Amino acid sequence: MKHILGCMRRAIEDFDMIDDGDRIAVGISGGKDSIALLKAMRLYQYYGLKKYDLVAITIDLGLDGGMDLTPVQALCDEWEIPYVVKKTNIAKVVFEGRQEKNPCSLCAKMRRGALHDACHEMNCNKIALGHHRDDALQTFMLSLLYEGRISTFSPLTWMDRADITQIRPMIYVPEKEIISAVRRYDLPVTKNPCPADGHTKRDDMRDLIKHFQTVADDPEKYMLLALKKTNTYNLWDKVKRKPKE
Repeated sequence: MKHILGCMRRAIEDFDMIDDGDRIAVGISGGKDSIALLKAMRLYQYYGLKKYDLVAITIDLGLDGGMDLTPVQALCDEWEIPYVVKKTNIAKVVFEGRQEKNPCSLCAKMRRGALHDACHEMNCNKIALGHHRDDALQTFMLSLLYEGRISTFSPLTWMDRADITQIRPMIYVPEKEIISAVRRYDLPVTKNPCPADGHTKRDDMRDLIKHFQTVADDPEKYMLLALKKTNTYNLWDKVKRKPKE
């Protein structure tokens, strides 16, 4: 957890993510990333220089079988963090009503809306999400290969329509560090009942980046470095030509 906190501190300082007096909701999906983020945010709250309040929020998609969130509730009780589960019918809309071939995009949009509503109900001005370094790089590759764009999600975004600031404190954290921390601290992880889990293009990008490791030394490090160097992009919108006389 020490390495995770170190990466988090750099990200929080680099992007000025947290201010004194913030009330921050941590989006809890039940997976390893969000539960590790909750623990890290609790520790950073204890050791950090910023004074803020924490709330944990889960959006229940209404999937058959659901998730056993009892261990998450117990953890939040132990850490004295308010925990809210907001029930929705998102799964019914995505998988039955719309029958989306690529359901992840619509599901994410609806989840985000429900999460913002829950934040307002809990008087939170910021929402922290558990995306890590590998997520950012996979999104970058998805945008490049399937959309023809050089893009990924931002570490900090003010959602003007929702009036919520979205932060991703683990943006510098390698996924392997999260896996290690979850095992070391025996953090509760709930299996995702989503029928699309494990069968997405994101999984293909994870495999592709693993392949990069066989042909380059620490490719993730340099890909992340490229994302940060926004002032040195040598793209076609910066073609230099001799001034006309």
